[in-house]
Amino acid sequence: MKKFILLSIFSSAIVFSNPLNAEEFKFEQKPLQPVLTINSQKQTSDDNGVKGKVIIGANAGFNVFATLLTARYYLSDYYDFDGYISSAKASPLFHLSVDYGFARKFSAGVDFGYQNARIDVSSYGSTFTDSWNRILLAARGDYHIIAKENMSLYTGLKLGYNMYTVNSTASEKDLPGYTSRLGVNPQATSVQAHFGYSYFFRGKLGVNAEVGIGFGGPYLFSAGLAYKI
Repeated sequence: MKKFILLSIFSSAIVFSNPLNAEEFKFEQKPLQPVLTINSQKQTSDDNGVKGKVIIGANAGFNVFATLLTARYYLSDYYDFDGYISSAKASPLFHLSVDYGFARKFSAGVDFGYQNARIDVSSYGSTFTDSWNRILLAARGDYHIIAKENMSLYTGLKLGYNMYTVNSTASEKDLPGYTSRLGVNPQATSVQAHFGYSYFFRGKLGVNAEVGIGFGGPYLFSAGLAYKI
């Protein structure tokens, strides 16, 4: 019993003579490292689509205007035509369109176009040139299948009216009244269904392309610039 008491006193003396160093048990507090989180946001179209936006397009369209004129020369005796066409050429249909988005995916607007065709004719022993000028005024409506800030995929319908003027180098002496007999609209009404795509850089200036089918001299393919306000 005495040995146990002495042993206890001896152990206590050792503990008190060497107190625990609190620094040895101090936990090192490291600064919290920020956790990097990546929020993947799905790119969606503009909530408003084309609503409230004005889209201006300046394009050059390619069609078969010269071919149609040539056919009318050969098939219609309205021109009192007796000869052959040595050359038939037409410029692209240069057209300017302005559309306004009245709903998220619907827009409507107007289209103004100009085209020239040159027909070289040999008839009654004379050679002369008929120069045709075509002015197109049309209304158009489009449904935008995709209407994002930087991209638009759409389809629509365009209804227009063609106005023609023609000048000829034919001599009134050789062909009296020839020029006056040409004063007719080859095809006054123009109807076209089209499918188009526009890409806008930073949502403003962009490029545009359309393909179309119809009658009245519409373009089969058109390409140019577009600007969105």
